Amino acid sequence: MAWQHVLVLGASGIAAMRAALERGDLDEAVRQGALAGPVVVERALHAGDRATRLAGIAAAPVVEDRAELLDALADAAGGPDRRTAIPAAAAARAIARELERQGRPDDLAADDVAGWRATWSALALRGDRWIELRLLALDTAFALDPLGTGVELAAALHDPDPALRHAAANLVALPAPAATYRALADAVIHDLDAGVALDAARALCGALDAAAPRPILDALGGAGIARIRALVTASDPRPDPPAARDAARCLAADGSPASTAALRALGG
Repeated sequence: MAWQHVLVLGASGIAAMRAALERGDLDEAVRQGALAGPVVVERALHAGDRATRLAGIAAAPVVEDRAELLDALADAAGGPDRRTAIPAAAAARAIARELERQGRPDDLAADDVAGWRATWSALALRGDRWIELRLLALDTAFALDPLGTGVELAAALHDPDPALRHAAANLVALPAPAATYRALADAVIHDLDAGVALDAARALCGALDAAAPRPILDALGGAGIARIRALVTASDPRPDPPAARDAARCLAADGSPASTAALRALGG
């Protein structure tokens, strides 16, 4: 019967992928996966043994209709095996970035892309996952949402891990959309990590060239402007010069004597 023939071909394709990987021939494992097609690669991603999953992960970014594997890759990335979870997230990021560069094909539904983004966003915000995986998941979600942040920004900027907060602040589309002002201003004021606070200020104040200053200054308030003054003039840790210059745009827009003095100290 036809379905039995498909099962046999699928089993042989998986066996060929696994055998190539086990003998150290990653290129051949990828080639076998590309030949077998996305249905077989998806089966490999759900396999119980590590070698088969790794072969499927290696083939996922090159197989036909690879975007359809983003759910299966998320399942692998959410599993307990670090040696397959992190490569699965890296493969998903490669697929998502390709979609971002080339645009969504006509035969790919917008709802499907939104669903994949939500899945990877949830994975990025899972505190029980390794930070390397969470950062890859964040990049994946962002690439699937090029006009936004990929995740709920306020949640990401309140994450306990400063590495995720730093990445989230730096992924905000430039100029920062008005919908992000409040979350960014909150990070400027309250984040205990000076680097994260400066990243948020850079994203927020960098929008001044394309937006009216009042909504941004209102979001920051006096506390936000005062924090930016402290950040850009700090000696320990000394701020990154480009980031400090971008953040200082809010001081120039503020125009108060204290902000003007901070700009002079910065050399602006």
